[in-house]
Amino acid sequence: MTLQLGFNGAIKLISGDDAALRECLNISGQRYQAMAETIDPGEAEKEIYWRIIFSIVSVNSRFDATRRVYEALRLWSARFGRLPNERKLGTILRIPGVDGVVQYANSKARYIKEFDSNWRMDRGAFTRNGDDDLTWRMRMKAAVKGLGMAKSSFAVALSSPASSDVCCIDTHMFQLFTGTYPRRGISKGVYLGMEERVRGLAREAGISTFACQWCLWDAKRGIVEPHNFLGGVV
Repeated sequence: MTLQLGFNGAIKLISGDDAALRECLNISGQRYQAMAETIDPGEAEKEIYWRIIFSIVSVNSRFDATRRVYEALRLWSARFGRLPNERKLGTILRIPGVDGVVQYANSKARYIKEFDSNWRMDRGAFTRNGDDDLTWRMRMKAAVKGLGMAKSSFAVALSSPASSDVCCIDTHMFQLFTGTYPRRGISKGVYLGMEERVRGLAREAGISTFACQWCLWDAKRGIVEPHNFLGGVV
């Protein structure tokens, strides 16, 4: 058996071989494509801005803690028309989730404020501007402090999730594919190889690369993580 029942009806992968991954995608792939379409903002500039912030907050942090911080920041911005100052931002970044707190709050407060300032000066530096997903990702990685390969991919993918051809290869995905955790991070070559594997599976399933990775990421942990909050506070 390569699949088990996870929490709340989720699928739990107990093997990372291609047969198990294909079985998982055959059962759940179209569901995740539909969820990706539901949260797709059509690359609206306002949502690109917020999904970059979500990606910064998410670095080395649990999902629920990231979500709660993100919702608090959107609520603050809706009320006051701007982000809080760096000190208050650091406080908000420490709001706990059921799974812990966001890591590196002080550094992330600086990164978010710097990004916000740069966005106001030249938001075109962070939007697609005719680039393909791979080029946009590398430009995002260079432009946004605090985003490495995985989270710059995440920012691009969340900006166009229903069609994105890049995805976030994190420690969960690495373990799914190798059975171990990376000791010194994931090299660019290994990252691109794993991403290509996801891309191939996505094409077989007829879904976006991001939707495929999201499906497998949830199945690796045996839990469904809805992303519908990304459009605003719900």
